[in-house]
Amino acid sequence: MLSFSLMAQKAELQLNKAECIVWNGNIYAYGLSINSKNVFCVIYKLSPQLAKTDSLQIDLGKANADDFLKINADTLHNFLNVYVQKKEKKLVQIFRLNKSFKLIASVENVDVARLNSIAAFESEIFYSGQNVYTVKASYSDTSGRQFYLNKYSLKSELQNFEYDFTWQFPFEKKNINSAHIIFVNKNNVLLYVNVLEGIKRGQWLLRVDAVKGTLIRGTKINPKGDQSFYTFGSIYTDSVNKEVYVTGQKFLISELDQKENKINILNKPFATLYLTKMDSLGEIVSRDEFKIPIIQAKGNKTATSYIFRTEKLSKTKDGLFIIENDIFKGTPPCYRYCNSISNTLTLMEEKLIIDKGAISSNTLIEKFYFNEDQADMNGKLCADSLNNFEKLYYRTIPFKIKMAFKLDETGSQAWLLKKSDSKKGMEDYSYLSKVNKVFQLTKTHEILKQQQPGIFILSKTKYIISQQKTENVFEINTYLW
Repeated sequence: MLSFSLMAQKAELQLNKAECIVWNGNIYAYGLSINSKNVFCVIYKLSPQLAKTDSLQIDLGKANADDFLKINADTLHNFLNVYVQKKEKKLVQIFRLNKSFKLIASVENVDVARLNSIAAFESEIFYSGQNVYTVKASYSDTSGRQFYLNKYSLKSELQNFEYDFTWQFPFEKKNINSAHIIFVNKNNVLLYVNVLEGIKRGQWLLRVDAVKGTLIRGTKINPKGDQSFYTFGSIYTDSVNKEVYVTGQKFLISELDQKENKINILNKPFATLYLTKMDSLGEIVSRDEFKIPIIQAKGNKTATSYIFRTEKLSKTKDGLFIIENDIFKGTPPCYRYCNSISNTLTLMEEKLIIDKGAISSNTLIEKFYFNEDQADMNGKLCADSLNNFEKLYYRTIPFKIKMAFKLDETGSQAWLLKKSDSKKGMEDYSYLSKVNKVFQLTKTHEILKQQQPGIFILSKTKYIISQQKTENVFEINTYLW
């Protein structure tokens, strides 16, 4: 380990097959412990400073640690759910804790196929409190796919998570290509919908009643007569002023035409960011667009294109918008992460103005993960076809490169980067920032994959690295960056 970032605290826990998770501002470590001839599932609650604030020990009976698979956990429905499974067994034990670190349920002999049963047959899932919303499409006839928005409610907090069907909202059965849930509260479900052709061709925001399952309003992002393509990047809801803002990347019809299966974005001089403001009724109040220059790499003779995914849209107390975009570089249909930029939108004389900034590739980021292996998926985004192009903007990146990004106290960019090296069986972590006004890439950690390393961001200045240091020692370190 190269300790470029300052290590703040360290915790060593006597755990086997362990992992940890960050939840509600605390760190929870869980694994197996041997006491006499019995195996115990042990769960620790730690503060951000790695001080033990609580613990729980559950007797699993006479066995060896090697009889079990690695312990897993999640925080579905605002509980800490710890899953324990023996090797070559299809039955799982679930230990469920609430936010007060109280064991509220111990569920035995759950068939592994029944865990998170909705996730097993739905691909578009959104959890909200005790409810689950899903989007499902079924093939019907030549008019296209029929999409449904379904709502389910949790049956019991004390059993394996099973659900009752609450309602179903059927979309119009005409030319819908995709539907994506982007926001849910107790009153509304907001979806981004792409219609490929017909009189309603374009991108829409649908607002569905979360209680009744009925359509409240459909708002078209495209202005009347505009055939441009508006991807979904991020949403910001202003509950005080009852306003909703949506942002993303915009393509002209000459650049992207899914109906005709054409894309023409190689070597473009700029990319377009849009910001649409709506009131509480779904009426569009304003539309703004910003052209961000694209700087091509010097000496690059290969035609390339850039797309950006808006990872964060926020608004300051002073009314400034901060937009964080991740930049991807490549040729359709595949792109690789190559940079991040942060832009500020300022209201001047009733008009939003974007600060200076350009889209380009950071050569040090590319150097960090680049290799000639076409099968390497580090930082890679691919669309199955142009028909699924919009999903590039919100699908999960399997092998994420950027773990954290920020502007430091001087306004300079800084990154925490992660690379999975399958050939060496390693996880590599590096820190990228300016040193004496020059960007410098420094490797901070190199950990064997078999040690199950994990990285978690605690704040803008602190992160943790966890690993199974030895067979019976699970180590957690916090670092300042």
